[in-house]
Amino acid sequence: MFCDEPKLKTEITLDPADYPKFGAASVWCGAGSCFSSNLSALLEQCGLEVKQNPSGIIYNSYSMLQVITRAAGAHYYSEGDFFEHAGLWHSWEHHGRFSRSDLKEALANANKVLKEFRETLEKADAVVLTPSSSVVYCLKSSGDIVANCHKMNNNLFERRILSMAENRQYLTATVNKILQFNANCKIIFTLSPVRHYPGDLVLNSVSKANLRGALHEVCEEFRENCIYFPAYEILHDELRDYRFYKSDMLHPSEQAVELICGRFVKLFFTPEALNIMEKELAKAKFNNHRPIN
Repeated sequence: MFCDEPKLKTEITLDPADYPKFGAASVWCGAGSCFSSNLSALLEQCGLEVKQNPSGIIYNSYSMLQVITRAAGAHYYSEGDFFEHAGLWHSWEHHGRFSRSDLKEALANANKVLKEFRETLEKADAVVLTPSSSVVYCLKSSGDIVANCHKMNNNLFERRILSMAENRQYLTATVNKILQFNANCKIIFTLSPVRHYPGDLVLNSVSKANLRGALHEVCEEFRENCIYFPAYEILHDELRDYRFYKSDMLHPSEQAVELICGRFVKLFFTPEALNIMEKELAKAKFNNHRPIN
């Protein structure tokens, strides 16, 4: 007898009925890792109003709380939040793309982006938060967790790993800050699928596990407002093949990002919204590829 066709992959089963639905006019905010940026870029191409990462890409739950606290509370930056190194003014709360050679320019840009994010967060229908790592770097001089080390000397920092309890504390505080500012929005958590410590996969596993456990407990506690989308599990448990990774073998490939983001969009948007978004996406792709005469 011939065998049945073999099952060649483990599928993540997602019931659309378990996920809130949004329209094509919905407003979105996002903060976190590269996946948050990828998803936000897709939603923008689909014609939605989106603001994400007002301090640049961030990885840990503490830095996520920090930026949401600033946005929700209108706690704008001052010159004292910046420091000069190698001819550029940096902030410990910002990604390097916010660094400038002029302090006033750096300050003005940081506050402009934060203000725009705050205005969008206030009316957002959904906020996507994508923490990525429990490993943090603390300034030895103050003990403060930094969002970015800006390639400064390693001797300035102490590396440690946030426990599940610490992650839960920061994520819970983040949810409360958002809901106090905008009680009507839904908060969608994802865990970044990127492996951050390829040279120490044991550390990477502990880092992800501490975050994943905290995310589960927070979504259980705030089940009326929060939901988890399994981007991490789709890449590592369903796709589970190095052809779905970039050449660094760490980041998801363009195809993997498209597959995961596609699953996200189909889960969270109404059929009517999907029709409109597909047309907007096709238009955006045409404009991006149109030759310039």
